[in-house]
Amino acid sequence: RPLLFKASSPRALFGDEVPNPATVPMPEANRLKGSYHWMNERAVSLISLPLLATAFIYGAHPINDMLMGIVLPVQVYMSFDQVLTDYFHARRWPIVSRVLKYALVGMAGLAIFGAWRINTTDVGITNYCSRLWNANRKKEKEEQ
Repeated sequence: RPLLFKASSPRALFGDEVPNPATVPMPEANRLKGSYHWMNERAVSLISLPLLATAFIYGAHPINDMLMGIVLPVQVYMSFDQVLTDYFHARRWPIVSRVLKYALVGMAGLAIFGAWRINTTDVGITNYCSRLWNANRKKEKEEQ
């Protein structure tokens, strides 16, 4: 049997970095952070499936493009928010956590604004993605 650790207590392993459970503040109970947050993530995922299927089957439609311009950035925001919550916890890194959360909110807002601009002044999200997807094929055909 390999000996993984020579120390037997957490303090001997980690030094003073191990917090005393009595001194760690308990987070406030918040209904939106628990099961409602999980339910909202699942709801946004379920909403995005028919939107993407409609775009693939029927092509571009302004209403579908606007809904995708809202739902997809919200889904990405919720996913990255969960990553930040898990890996940059506010009790451990209070300043870094706050800066990253504000940056995430700003980038999600910019993504929604960008999707709105593409939908209102350009060809729409579905046609835009189609152009990006087929850009290499068109380039290859032009070279031949």
